[in-house]
Amino acid sequence: MSLRLALPICLLSLSKAAVCAAAPSPSTPAPEGHRIPMHLVGKHPRVQVRIDGVDRPLSFVVDTAAGASVVDAALAERLGLLDATPRRMQVQGAGGSTAATHVTALQALSSGDLRWQAQLLAMDLSKVAEGDAPPVEGILGNDLMARFDLRFDLPAGHVLLAPPGSLPRTDCLDNALPQRAAGLQRFAFVPAQLRDGGDRVPVIGVVDTGAAQTVLNPPAARALGVAEDDGRLRRREAGTRGIAEQVIETWLYTLPTLAIGDWQLPPTEVRISALPVFAVLGLADRPAAILGIDALRQRRVDVLANATAVCLGPSDAALPAGGARDAVR
Repeated sequence: MSLRLALPICLLSLSKAAVCAAAPSPSTPAPEGHRIPMHLVGKHPRVQVRIDGVDRPLSFVVDTAAGASVVDAALAERLGLLDATPRRMQVQGAGGSTAATHVTALQALSSGDLRWQAQLLAMDLSKVAEGDAPPVEGILGNDLMARFDLRFDLPAGHVLLAPPGSLPRTDCLDNALPQRAAGLQRFAFVPAQLRDGGDRVPVIGVVDTGAAQTVLNPPAARALGVAEDDGRLRRREAGTRGIAEQVIETWLYTLPTLAIGDWQLPPTEVRISALPVFAVLGLADRPAAILGIDALRQRRVDVLANATAVCLGPSDAALPAGGARDAVR
């Protein structure tokens, strides 16, 4: 069996892709978890990650829909991080598939007070950052984060990796795909609803903190009564480009309401595109959405270990003193 088939199917966000590399070995979780500073840089939430032997921290995107952690290939080569034996792997991303030929040697990494060891995929991340944002040097994927109860809280400026079972199950939604394939066990799927006028469309949403913008698939758009010649659509001239350099035709649409549980997002511009990743997820023929940072940035999002449930609530920044600490049992 080739390495491509031996590995689970994994994905990365809009302009990225990944397969599953060697599973990381994190340090023993602290009783109250590891709280890592996180900030929105450009259109991506980022943390500082240190690799032993590298003289400065690297800027990594926190990506709940990345099946593996990644370091920029050119940077890895320059720093001498690559494994001596190249491996050819098939990589599946939002815009199609391509091949990655390198992983790093086993590295000792740290972020905040968390330390772990892992091999990272080495891939070209030069096109991930947009505009004047500083380069993305790596991606922190769910190969690490799914081992913890994850609290993603951009307004409070941190991501919390807590021991499994330690975050309260308050305002939680069970994973919407309980029978998902083995390669998708670490991916968080939630029931959501799209609303436009009198149309209310239930969809399966993928919680994707690494996606800069929410994306609806064509079945979701059709269920809303949005057709290709609809005056509410605006063609995105740049399309959506994946790591394979394939450009996928894309439209922009102002979605009046996106509801997840009791929480509603106000009118928001989203993309509509038949991204190949929907087929990888088994969602090509049913209404579905990739829930990007535009839909997640104002709330606290808890993804419980192994993506068993997703819990939405007010940011820790809005809690009284001590509230964030008390939230961990």
